[in-house]
Amino acid sequence: MRSYVYSVSILSNVSENKEYHAITVSSVTSVSIDPPSILVCINKTAGIHDSITMGSKYCINLLTKDHEELSNICSNYEEEKNRFTSDQWDLSDIPFIKNAQANIFCEVDQLIEYHTHTIVIGKVIKSNNADKIKTLTYVDGSYE
Repeated sequence: MRSYVYSVSILSNVSENKEYHAITVSSVTSVSIDPPSILVCINKTAGIHDSITMGSKYCINLLTKDHEELSNICSNYEEEKNRFTSDQWDLSDIPFIKNAQANIFCEVDQLIEYHTHTIVIGKVIKSNNADKIKTLTYVDGSYE
């Protein structure tokens, strides 16, 4: 799987307790066009895991090549408290990265437990994207 090229995203949400969460993810894919839906896989040990519940909302922030540092922060457990210190975030509702390649806002429709991960299927509520495409990718252990 190391030779497979993945786009890099950050899944972000706010819990019922008003705590902000974010995690770097590469396992994001579309499920259907009607209704528009996507899935993402979250490790059960991740700090964000328990905040993802049926009906909760989140954003998939597709990263640009300018977001490598933020991706590293959101993938490092020790940096959990520093994930929202950047002014790149809009924290007015569902947290999202203002200058992302794309933002896909979703509502959890299904949660499927599978060994070490939970497969999260979300219905797309709305989305937006940047005009210029410069998506951050990850392959063979490094960013491209």
